[in-house]
Amino acid sequence: LKTFLGPSASAILLGQADRLAPASGVVTQRAMQSVLRTPARHVVGAGRRAAVLPRRHLGEAMRCRSTLARPWTPVATASLATQGRRLARMSSSEAKTHEFKAETKKLLDIVAKSLYTDKEVFIRELISNASDACEKLRFLQGSQSIKEVNDPDLPLGITLSVSEADRKFTITDTGIGMDYDELIAHLGTIAKSGSLDFLQSGESDASKIIGQFGVGFYSTFVVADKVEVYTKTSDKAKGEQGYLWSSDGSGVFTITELDEVPRGTRIELTLKDDATEFAKLATVKSAAQKFSSFIDFPIAVMEDGEPKAINKQEALWLKSSATEEQHTEFFRYLSGTSYGKPFYTLMYQTDAPLSIKSCFYMPDPDNAPSRLFTKDPEIGVSLHSRRVMVKKHADGVIPKWLHWMKGIVDCEDMPMNISRESMQDTRLMEKLSMAVVRRILRFLGQEAKKDPEKYSKFFKGYSYYLKAGIIEDKEGNYSRHKDDILKLLRFECSNKPKGEVVSLEEYMELAKDGQQNIYYFCCPDRQTALSSPYMEQFVQRQRNVLLMYEDIDEFVVNAIEGFKDKKFVSVDSAEKDFELDLDQPAEEDNKDKRELTDSEQKELEKFIKDVLKEKVQDVKFSARLVSSPAIVTSIITPHMRKMMKSLMAGKENDGMGNIPMTLELSPKHHIVTTLHTIRESNEPVARIAVEQLYDNACIAAGTLDDPRVLMSRLNKVLEMFVYQGAGFDYATGEYVVKEGAAPKEAKAESQEAPKETKDSASSGSKFEEV
Repeated sequence: LKTFLGPSASAILLGQADRLAPASGVVTQRAMQSVLRTPARHVVGAGRRAAVLPRRHLGEAMRCRSTLARPWTPVATASLATQGRRLARMSSSEAKTHEFKAETKKLLDIVAKSLYTDKEVFIRELISNASDACEKLRFLQGSQSIKEVNDPDLPLGITLSVSEADRKFTITDTGIGMDYDELIAHLGTIAKSGSLDFLQSGESDASKIIGQFGVGFYSTFVVADKVEVYTKTSDKAKGEQGYLWSSDGSGVFTITELDEVPRGTRIELTLKDDATEFAKLATVKSAAQKFSSFIDFPIAVMEDGEPKAINKQEALWLKSSATEEQHTEFFRYLSGTSYGKPFYTLMYQTDAPLSIKSCFYMPDPDNAPSRLFTKDPEIGVSLHSRRVMVKKHADGVIPKWLHWMKGIVDCEDMPMNISRESMQDTRLMEKLSMAVVRRILRFLGQEAKKDPEKYSKFFKGYSYYLKAGIIEDKEGNYSRHKDDILKLLRFECSNKPKGEVVSLEEYMELAKDGQQNIYYFCCPDRQTALSSPYMEQFVQRQRNVLLMYEDIDEFVVNAIEGFKDKKFVSVDSAEKDFELDLDQPAEEDNKDKRELTDSEQKELEKFIKDVLKEKVQDVKFSARLVSSPAIVTSIITPHMRKMMKSLMAGKENDGMGNIPMTLELSPKHHIVTTLHTIRESNEPVARIAVEQLYDNACIAAGTLDDPRVLMSRLNKVLEMFVYQGAGFDYATGEYVVKEGAAPKEAKAESQEAPKETKDSASSGSKFEEV
């Protein structure tokens, strides 16, 4: 207990028991009771552990009889020490309030090393503080809160200067300045924001004040070994004395009175060895233009002893309107070019759901960005808060598929983190993004109706990105913008002239009465589409079909599935309802045209399956063909099959070869009916015809990977023509020689050709190899 309570010689709880203990070292109950007969209140402990303990609480100690009866051992001592601590805590009947304490040097170290990600941010913070100082003075002068101003001839402004030789960075403002008490209050207290106090007093327009956290000034210790602040208050009523505030970031600062200090504040930084880049004029000028180009007050950089303005461009998005020349100049500024005009211009300002002021530009479609070598493009719209840039690329607000736009979004309601480099509330970010993107899309929809020809040119340049937006919006945004984007899509169609495009709504207006499907065809160009066997029945019926030429179109259709209450159906799909009963084609004279019966179709189907084997899953006869003998279909469209194969190029097994194909034949086509006739009478020719028929169908579908594989079979077909021209009969395997002498070449060939053909006809192996 002496060890726990200290060596105090008087009034230590149980110390008397220690003196009453017998030589055996046993504290008895009688000895403990003797202690309790002392005065009612006992002083327990010494120094800071002193406490006043009511006598009634000492009775608690008597309950530990087993402890009191044990020998005076270290274990027993520990038990009594624990009991003593518990009794000491019980002695305090009222809770006491304490303030947190902070180790200033450690706190400054955290601000300097952990709060900001980029060193150059300190320039933004200092310029923002200088702007606030100027704004406060302007407001207080206008409201007559300051009757008389020190140095009234000094204009409001901000000046930056550097000295590379001395490793110095200096920023000067002619704003409100500080007196002695304000220096201690604002610079001597971390996280105390003078701007926030100014706002809360209701003395100014919140949109014009930037600061709010009270830590921006301390970002100087990120780059500086020493910070010196020269300041004089602007209010003559508070005095004309100037002061020098100085600190090295070690947790202490000094304040010295100085004379001949002009109104406002001058901050001089002695830069660290690893931050000497900020003593270079080009670095400082670039950072100031990057973050603070739209500050309300003029910012100048000292070059060759002369101040040169760096923020000549005004914040156009804060205006209610602007001229075309102003928009052109601002667009060039944002694009970093000295030429070009915006194709579309949108100024968007609203107070709900957030306070948003923004300006957007759509560049000319002739200058649309190339998709080559742009794996991760940067967003062209920057995010600002009260005219100060927060993010150069507002990827949390503008989606990637709109990266080609230029503009600025300024939101005062953004809950920013303390470093002002990102947002805290992701839900508000989503609201901001939702409001901005929706307004952009609806603006484009309005322009499309106002001037369709101009919009068609725009869509031609940016169609890929709008289509990509449908896919990305579905994957990452639950298709919230799908309906707005679908209204912007334009396609050619089979019933309109080349180059003329229609929207999905216009397509539905041109559709047949009762038509429930939107028919489309993914193809490389218009000529290929209209000559495709898949289009025959639609051309014959004058049914309108959307022609989609871009590779992304197939993925877009699969992502949206339908438009309003209509579903998308590809004309080259298998087993779809093509609504053939809507419009019957004009009847043709088919009296002399032969058509295979059901039994003949089954016989030919069996023969074709025997020839093609695993190449086809099924062979069937279809009424969808008009002038072509055959087509191939699958569970995925031929165009999607081709796309997927190109995406998985280079893999050993892309799986595309295992997707089953169906060969669909026209029972009325003369090639098919003749093929049924010769399948027994001239099997070698029939086998070659079946192979070629299948390959031709694959070529029409665009699924044939390499046409060079056809060379051997095409050579065989050429051989058949040549041999038949020479009089060779493949049915008998012999030359048919008319009366008179046969040509010498025919006689020479007649010794070999019949043998080859006979072997081929008997086994079929030769043609299977081909």
